Amino acid sequence: MTPTYDQARQLGKAYVGALNTGADAFRRLFAPGARVLVGGAPAKDPAALFAVTPPGRSGFRRARLEPPHVCFTIRVRDRESARDLVHRVTVDEAGRIASVEA
Repeated sequence: MTPTYDQARQLGKAYVGALNTGADAFRRLFAPGARVLVGGAPAKDPAALFAVTPPGRSGFRRARLEPPHVCFTIRVRDRESARDLVHRVTVDEAGRIASVEA
């Protein structure tokens, strides 16, 4: 399913909010068996994304549609700088994340 732009924005905000809350909240956004790639390598757990988007330092910037993907831009802040990362997400029919590449 490709969500509408408004649905994508809402999911992006929930995604970063859950990412900043903790592993359990973050995992609940994912469908069972979701495909997770971090730096091109498969990961067994969505919490592996914390390595590139650390909780407490990640903020939602924007969402854009690139059917069938939704791309979330996430700003990661360090003490002296900030960088924007893109997470490419697909969503299942129930609105859960079926895959993510970061």
